Formats: sequence, structure tokens, C-alpha cells
Amino acid sequence: MVLRLVLAVLVSVGLAACGGGGGETARTTRLAAPPNVTAVVGDRYLAIYASADPSATAVNIYWKVGTGVSKANGTKMEVSNDPQMHTGLTNGTEYCYVVTAVAGGTESGDSAEYCATPVAVDTGTDDPLVADQWHLENLAQRGANFSPPGLAGEDIRVRPAWAIAKGEGVRIAIVDNGLEIGHEDLVSNMAANGQSFNYVTYSSDPSEAEDDSDPGNGHGTSCAGIAAARDSNGLGGSGVAPRATLLGFNLLQNYTTLNVINAMGRSTDVSSNSWGSNDNTGLITPSPSGWTTAIESGINNGRGGKGIVYTWAGGNGRLGDANCTTCIDDSNYDGQANYHGVIAVAAVNDRGMQARYAEPGANLWVSAPGGEWCVDNSTGIEHAITTVDRTGALGRNSGSTSGDYSTTDKYTRCMNGTSSATPGVAGVAALMLAANSNLTWRDVKIILAKTARKNDAADVAGWGVTGGTTVYNFNHKYGFGVVNADAAVTAAAGWTNVPAQVIYPPVSPLAATSGTPIPDNNATGVYSDISVTGSGITSIEFVEITFTSSHNYSGDLDITLTSPSGTVSRLATQHKCLSGCIAYNGWRFGSARHLGEVADGTWRLTVKDLDPLATGTFTSWGLKFYGHHP
Repeated sequence: MVLRLVLAVLVSVGLAACGGGGGETARTTRLAAPPNVTAVVGDRYLAIYASADPSATAVNIYWKVGTGVSKANGTKMEVSNDPQMHTGLTNGTEYCYVVTAVAGGTESGDSAEYCATPVAVDTGTDDPLVADQWHLENLAQRGANFSPPGLAGEDIRVRPAWAIAKGEGVRIAIVDNGLEIGHEDLVSNMAANGQSFNYVTYSSDPSEAEDDSDPGNGHGTSCAGIAAARDSNGLGGSGVAPRATLLGFNLLQNYTTLNVINAMGRSTDVSSNSWGSNDNTGLITPSPSGWTTAIESGINNGRGGKGIVYTWAGGNGRLGDANCTTCIDDSNYDGQANYHGVIAVAAVNDRGMQARYAEPGANLWVSAPGGEWCVDNSTGIEHAITTVDRTGALGRNSGSTSGDYSTTDKYTRCMNGTSSATPGVAGVAALMLAANSNLTWRDVKIILAKTARKNDAADVAGWGVTGGTTVYNFNHKYGFGVVNADAAVTAAAGWTNVPAQVIYPPVSPLAATSGTPIPDNNATGVYSDISVTGSGITSIEFVEITFTSSHNYSGDLDITLTSPSGTVSRLATQHKCLSGCIAYNGWRFGSARHLGEVADGTWRLTVKDLDPLATGTFTSWGLKFYGHHP
């Protein structure tokens, strides 16, 4: 349980600052608003936030054990970041603080005294590992195994949402390498009557194959735990939608075209997919044959015509690997993650910033906690995600795995990646559908965009706004921001469904032929325009862009789409490819960047070749819009 208290200091010209230690006078500078401090109380720590009017050049915090603190007798904590962590404290002991502001070289007097007592975190459940699940509630957890601490409040805001719904009656399918249906923290949420499916044995038990040679064993089980592990059963932790029903399809154990189509079309409400094209290649990878047809069937016919909600991993290939050290994958190079019928999910760490592996992309819809790599390094073991693990030695955690829980082999704190972020969003979608079963898949997407929380505010250059009547924040690293379960579920409960979808053109994309040579190693590039009229779309939901070029090294090319309102989608950036890039030949990019904008007007595709040697021609391109009116 988070306790938030605020302390104010009154400072102005000619007035002494009142409070604990007596005061001085700020003679030369007027501080228009008082400094303040906010504390988040936790287990053996206090996260102290201090701020002042922008005219202040510094904010100082002074503390001591017990009452009577002042800047004269307290220990100074000069605020250098947000929050100022006061760690290693004794639970049950009272710590007291005053705050001052500095402006024009003069420090104000002390504020009124503020005292707080660190306590063991009240998780609101008897599940023992919930306290470690920072993605559900980030209290700047910092224990013996994690360093540095997270940033308090950087989570998915799920606890208030549970007062409205916990996912009751909503089915979440985990399409992965398997799901241990008998796991102690999942079994009570598993679907009955053989709704799960095993593509190896053709049975209703999708548990992973008994093969320890696969390092991904337990992956699907861990994803299921993030989405819908049972709460308040005294075991493990909690899922985002802890009362939802789970289904498992172990597609990745027998990955064929027919099985892909079958898995995408099986009856469910939410389909969570923590898989996709290979990471760290820089290559464009089209969706499997028949996959788009299956997705179209799911969104048009699933859930009684309201559509299955598909969540999809945005990809983990941003940094490249030892064989491709300079390649930077983009989620838009994956023909599944960039499709209009899915919700592409990026990952953030415990400070609300882009995880080091998470791919950017104009196709990204929202972000969710994925954590960093759970490995020993110079600063300790970084926060990943705590969730269930396949029982026994065949899971991620054998019980003796370095850095993981040593007292159990049924749970792990080392699940990470957009694989972790994706079932988190699937869980939020389940909460929304439990609050309002009439939502279509499109309603779910739009609500998530409307309610997402703008994170990483320091990335000023990365954030922009859309150009429609309804303004959305957008960042190619994060989509519309970090998923906000509280706001999304609240909005869902009183939501009026959006009008019927309009697709323009209804069949083939609008097309333009360019035939223009792309100047080699030139930052100006070339462009081509398409004028759109009579689309009937006044609120875009998604844009698909097809592109063809004779340039045989696609990694040289920087490609952007500019809308009539001037907003820019970054579709591709200069990058290296692991085994040689191929030309774009009718490649379909996707863009969420223009949500809410009008389709009619002039659209421009700009192509730049930013590396020497390989050359080619901008051959042609096309546009297709999904949206509604009014």
C-alpha cells in the first residue's frame, strides 16, 4: 500500500520561512510557489521526492531519526535525482525531514517538519512474491538481489483497476511453446473441457515437451503467469488479470503453416503472442502464409463478431549481437508485429525507460514492463519480471540458477523481454473486457491509446503529438506510452463503441509510381506524393504503407511518411543486416502514428540512402487506411 504525504514551505520576499528549525529570510529572490516533498513509504526505505518553483536552483532535504530535525542538525540529502532514495532504514523507526529551496545563492528557512516510518509493504494479498512484482506496483523495490532500485510509480497502475474487475469470465490464450496446466499458481484459472491444445500430441495438454535442450522451456508458462496467475491463494505472485481463464496452445513446438492458421483462429477472447521474427538480424521478415487471413477472421468473426484481441511482442533486437554488432532491428521489419489487426507491445524497465533490447517502430501501440536482463553485473542483479516458472529443472529456474530464487523451482524473477510485456497488456485487455464485454477489438485498441501514460518525459525529442482533433502522445520507442490499467478499465466500463470501421481503399492500396533514382549517401533523398480524396475516414486508426525499391541493400535506406497535418512516421532507419539486406519489394509497413487524423489530403513518402556503395531506385509505393467516421 502506497502512502503519499505532502509537506510545504512558505517562502517569499521579506517573510521568514516557518517550521521546525526556525528560519532565515529569502531576501533577494521570490519563490512563487513553495517547495514540497512527497514520500513513498516502503519496506526498509523511503523514496523522497522534492521539488520547488522553477526559479529555485536547488532543493535540499535534511533528515534525522525522531522529531526536531532542522538544517542545522539534520543530515543533508541534496536532491540530485527523482526520487532521492533513503534506503537501509529500520522498519518501525520514525524518520523526520525538512526541506529548503535555494535561489539567487540564498537558502530558504526550514519547512514544517514531516515524519514517516518505513514499514513492510502491504501488498493487499497473501501471495508471497507480490512484493517483488514491481510491474504491478512499483514501490522503488530494492532488496539484496536488485540494484539500483526502480522508480516508484513506474508500473501499469493495476491495483485500482482490480476494484472494478479482475478478468472474470474472459479467456486469454497463451500461444507459445507450451503451458504447464498443472502449475500450482495457474491450475485454478485453467480452462476446462479441453479448450487448450497440444500441436505435438494433438491432446488438450499443452505442457512443454520434456526436453531440457530447449532454453525456452517454461517460456509460455511464465507468460501465462504474467497474464493471469491466481491471486490471494498464498502461492507465488499475481497475474495482471488474476481471475481470467487461461488456455494454452503450444504452436511453437510444431510450427507449420496449417498450425499457425489454426492457433490464430481458435476460439478465445484475448490471444497473447510473445513470439515473432528472429531478433538481431536487421532483416525484413514477412508474416507466414495464411497468417493474415487467420487474423482477419479472428478480428471479424471472433467473440461473436466483436473480434479477438491479439497482443504481439514488438521484438527484442534493438542492440544486435556479436555477429551483427551495429544492426538495429525495428518492429516494423516484422510482418506480424506491424499488422493492423494486432497490438504491438514494446518493453520498458523499472524506471519507465526503453529496455535496452526493445525495438522501436511506428507500428508500436503501447509499452509495458519487460525489465532488463537478469544477470550479475557491476551494479548487481537488474530487475526483470517475477512470475511463475515451469516446475522442476526444465524451467528457467532450476532452484539453483544464479541470480534467481534459490528456495523454489516453481517461480522465477528473471523473465524479461517484450515477451514479458505482451502478456501484461493481454491481462489489461482481459480486465477491460471483464468490465465491458461489448467492447470490440478496435475499442480495446483505442482505449489503450487514449489512456496510456506518457513515460520517459526526459525524451523530449522522441515524443510528438498526432494531428487529429483528438491529440495523442506518440513516441517511436513506446507507442502511445505505458499501458495504464486503472484508466483503461475505468474508461472501458463507460465506453460507447466507436462507429463501424471504414477501410480505404477497400481492396488494393492507393498506388503511385516514382521511378526516381535515390541519390547515394545523400541526406536529402527523394519523395513521392499521394493525394487522398473521398476516403470517408475522419479518424484514422492505422495506416499501411507498401514500398518497392530496386535498392538491393535495404539497410541503407531511411524511410518516413508525412501526413497532411505534418506528423511524421519513421518507417525504417539506416541499419546493418546479419546476412545481407534484400530489396524492399512490396513490403508492408504499418503506422499507428496518425491515430485520429483525417485520411484525405496529400501524403508524402521520403526515401534517403544514407550509406555509400549500393544504389537503387524508388520504384513505387501505396497507402491503405483503417479508420472511422465521424
